[in-house]
Amino acid sequence: MEEREVVVITGASAGVGRATAQAFGRRKARVGLIARGRDGLEGAKREIESFGGEAIVLPLDVSDPDAVEQAASAVENAFGPIDIWINNAMLSVFSPIMEVQPDEYRRVTDVTYLGYVWGTLAALRRMKPHRALPKSVELELNKNRSWIMAGAAALLLGAALGIRFASASRTSR
Repeated sequence: MEEREVVVITGASAGVGRATAQAFGRRKARVGLIARGRDGLEGAKREIESFGGEAIVLPLDVSDPDAVEQAASAVENAFGPIDIWINNAMLSVFSPIMEVQPDEYRRVTDVTYLGYVWGTLAALRRMKPHRALPKSVELELNKNRSWIMAGAAALLLGAALGIRFASASRTSR
């Protein structure tokens, strides 16, 4: 029997996350689907199964580290060791920067930054005992198809550029 990849995708109910889930479905992967919206996750599961893959639906909020840990365990219980973890969940606020409320910034940070942190840590806790990891986490963790796509650096850069832009806008008046 052909060994199939075990994949976890956060933000899997729509957009890039759902398209990524479909792509892994075409590869007949076994996919853990994480997002808050059950309906979108169920749709992604049906699509994966229509391509010959398998999926488990895990509706949760990635800003909750315990829920992310439990989801990672559920994927391994269902499918075996995780090969690939893709952090894709995000939250955006579309508003002029001066109108965004502190609780909105906090929620964006909790989901889009800390959600990536919790996902990455959950993945590493499971991958590290099975594989020798390099000292620094890169996109490719080892020769055994184990990747973590974590956008933390991109998020930090975006935040830094946003702060710089806001500061420049304020001082150029």
